[in-house]
Amino acid sequence: MSSNKQYQEDMMFITQFTRNILSVLGVWPSSSKERTLIKRIHKYLLIFISNILLYAVLLPGFLFWLFEKRTHVKIQVLPLLIFGYMAISKYGYLVFYQRQIKRCLKHIEEDWRNANVSSRNMMIDSAKTGRRLVALCGAFMYSSGLSFRLILPFAKGKIVNAQNVTIRPLPCPGYYFFLNTQASPTYEVVFAVQFLSGLVTFSITTGVCGLAAICVMHACGQLKILINLMKHLVEEQRQEKHEVDKKLAAIVEHQMRIRNFLQLVENTMQQMCLIELTGCTTIVCILGYCIIVEWEKSNTIATCSYFMSVTSMMINMFLFCYTGEQLTAQAEKVAIKSCDLEWYRLPNKKARGIVLVMIISNLPTKITAGKLMDLSFKTYGDVVKTAVTYFNMLRNFVE
Repeated sequence: MSSNKQYQEDMMFITQFTRNILSVLGVWPSSSKERTLIKRIHKYLLIFISNILLYAVLLPGFLFWLFEKRTHVKIQVLPLLIFGYMAISKYGYLVFYQRQIKRCLKHIEEDWRNANVSSRNMMIDSAKTGRRLVALCGAFMYSSGLSFRLILPFAKGKIVNAQNVTIRPLPCPGYYFFLNTQASPTYEVVFAVQFLSGLVTFSITTGVCGLAAICVMHACGQLKILINLMKHLVEEQRQEKHEVDKKLAAIVEHQMRIRNFLQLVENTMQQMCLIELTGCTTIVCILGYCIIVEWEKSNTIATCSYFMSVTSMMINMFLFCYTGEQLTAQAEKVAIKSCDLEWYRLPNKKARGIVLVMIISNLPTKITAGKLMDLSFKTYGDVVKTAVTYFNMLRNFVE
């Protein structure tokens, strides 16, 4: 019988935001009870529609960039193309890594099911932090994205070119061959498709951030429980040998379970984290150039829109690095606690069992982006400096 009878409600609570977002995209892992034919068809239909919306903007945008002769226009289009490529890549990983994601969620559910009252309270504290991170990411991502794809085109208004032809701006430039996107209702349809494509793109980014926050903050909660288990190991003056053995076994088992879970999370999320960090770094660099260009043109609305996009990218990278930093900090607390254990209070040779606990506790515990860089505040600082460096190079190259 489970120790925590509310584990299903707890799982619904910690995964609420991410589950709702990824369910709309058709990539939230379904349980075995939900594998009916109708639900499978519905899921594949959502995946198909999402891919159509993504490619409906990326392919025309790439053709526009390919045929465009003006350098500054090509540079301004690049962030849209890069962000679209990032979204398609991450969405592909979400689709093909559903089994691994399901294993991660299953592992989390088992931890919640077996948690006692004190453990559950510690896990809830970490889970609430994860929820706040997802909400923050979604708020900035959707607000900046909607301003870029909805407010900015309307703010520009209709443009009359040298041939006295009225042009209605679209959220994303594109080359549509013989299709006249200025005629109604073609313009309205293309505008709606690009807007919906933006929603899919922002949802993918928020969903990936949500998965990372759920998994990593859950690991932080488990590390807090591990510290609590270590405290209880030597809290009593007199303990029977079998009690010490039982507590040591629980600590080692819990420690190895955390290690296995983090390895699973690493294998599942590392590619998406790498895409996020490298892509956002490039986008921030280019958007910085776009801000200067629009500022010199005294285009306040475009400048504010670009600035919101830069802020969103910076916060998104920060959230990934923040979760990794929290994991590393919590792991360091575990290592310190293992070294501070009052081993001399244990009976006879039982103190030797702590050596294994100390060795495992002092092993590095971290999440990486493609095994190339750790998710930490140091990495965030390096990424920002890299973006500024490439921004200066781009500005000098264009000028």
